[in-house]
Amino acid sequence: MNKKLGVVLAAAMAVTSMTGCGGSSSSTSTTAADTAAATTAAEAAADKAAADGSEAKAPVGDPIELTFGHGQAEGHPYQQAALYFKDLVEKESGGSITVTVAPNGTLGDERESVEALQMGTMDISVAVAAALSGFDSNMDVFNMPYLFDSREEAFKVLDGEVGQELFGNLESQGIKVFGTYDLGFRSMTNSTRPIETPDDCKGLRVRTLESSVCVDALGALGMDAVSMSFSELFTALQTGAVDGQENPLFTIYNSRFYEVQKYLSLTEHFYPVCPLMMSEITWNKLSPEQQDIVADAMKKSVDYERELAGEELDKMLEGCKEKGMEVNEVDKAPFIEAVQPVYEKYNSQFGSLIEKINAAK
Repeated sequence: MNKKLGVVLAAAMAVTSMTGCGGSSSSTSTTAADTAAATTAAEAAADKAAADGSEAKAPVGDPIELTFGHGQAEGHPYQQAALYFKDLVEKESGGSITVTVAPNGTLGDERESVEALQMGTMDISVAVAAALSGFDSNMDVFNMPYLFDSREEAFKVLDGEVGQELFGNLESQGIKVFGTYDLGFRSMTNSTRPIETPDDCKGLRVRTLESSVCVDALGALGMDAVSMSFSELFTALQTGAVDGQENPLFTIYNSRFYEVQKYLSLTEHFYPVCPLMMSEITWNKLSPEQQDIVADAMKKSVDYERELAGEELDKMLEGCKEKGMEVNEVDKAPFIEAVQPVYEKYNSQFGSLIEKINAAK
């Protein structure tokens, strides 16, 4: 069996054994569409690696197996980028490095994954900055509302000196960062009314990330913001325990929130910063040649994931519309004005960092 076919079949088999996206969808059965998405992702990653990589080389260093865990579904750009990383590394190392990719949070949620990186029980993972604030409080600066105006602006800052300085602090926690994957901006959904102005936010009970900054930001808009684990969210929306939530378009569509949410308002109020990380314990087990191979493949996977995410965002939006959601854009200026008290509250903690971020844009 050739390697590409093996990757495709392995991905399809993995889908068959797993439940719906993040445990939050209304159905736990795997559909033909899920299997097709996983197969397509594996094929795309294998084709990309074949186009970008060289012919297989002689083994480099001692054999080592890496585990790459993440919380997104099989058809997501995270998965395609992880499989692309796998193919590149295995080919360039001559098979001395093998990679097992585990999607859907099957190895733990994001906070658990970061802890596993510290202990060396997981090798590679991706987590949103909100899950990292317990390891480095400065990561919470990325949860400030309307911090970035565009994805491209975010990339410029995160890839530059400021981003490297902030992520460098995680190394003292045993975590190496090799860039950031992209999820697009977070926008709001709810089952009550369209959100067109900050006044429309008042009185809505909305789930957000487990971050005091995120809670304060939505509170400044007049929402009753509550932190809740993602695994509980779909049921909370279904029962009316919360009126709405805010997430990237990928999550809104793939988690089938259109089944329990009528309105999607493109507030784009948070940009989720998602570092691609590796355990320093694992890194130190690699030979210098293997480290070069892994670092290069990590960078290429970041570029590839961002490219895929950009292509898919419009498709996710159209998919939400096709599923019956009413979508509206917003004038962001009054929202930005409404959240200024949040910047005042956190000025003593994040003021100098925000100045550096704004200067790097």
